[in-house]
Amino acid sequence: MAGVTEPIPGEVPYTEAMRVLLQRGQQGDASVLTQLRELLDERPALWKRLGDLTGHVEEALLDMAAGKSLLARESIRRRMEALRAELSVPPPTPVEKLLIDRIVIGWVQCSLTDLDDLQKTRTGTPQGFHAQRRLNGIQARFFAGLKQLVVVRKLLKPTLKLESLRFPVEETNGKNEGKDARGGHSQPATTASR
Repeated sequence: MAGVTEPIPGEVPYTEAMRVLLQRGQQGDASVLTQLRELLDERPALWKRLGDLTGHVEEALLDMAAGKSLLARESIRRRMEALRAELSVPPPTPVEKLLIDRIVIGWVQCSLTDLDDLQKTRTGTPQGFHAQRRLNGIQARFFAGLKQLVVVRKLLKPTLKLESLRFPVEETNGKNEGKDARGGHSQPATTASR
């Protein structure tokens, strides 16, 4: 987690004492835990950035996918952001956000595994079987995430609106003799109208 002692752009710079505290915390010095907790309380952007494990996973995947290429890295990052935005319409609930993060990560993992499998001809070898099992597992998790997002969205949809709520309802004794669906009197059928 490089850059822990550097403030987030736009944030008030850290004092030297804060930098020392962060470094000691980074090295595992338990004697600074109380002070570290106070600093994290004062600067929630710091713990939000460092505690964003999804972001750390995405950065690691970008490293794997792009290597040193800034062009590839930024292009893949933008595609991930576009996919996240596409799945976030309408604005997602917190549960949907978690699922969308998993789907975006799953998409990258599936794509990287597909590329790896295509680049290395291993058909019929133990490595080929391992690669195929790995791809199947990653795809299963990816598809499970997509399915779960659909299920959650279906569960969150508003319930069916009842048309009968638009009309006044009269209490009856259970017999609908001579009344239509809205409570008005119906006309008796005549033999002439048949």
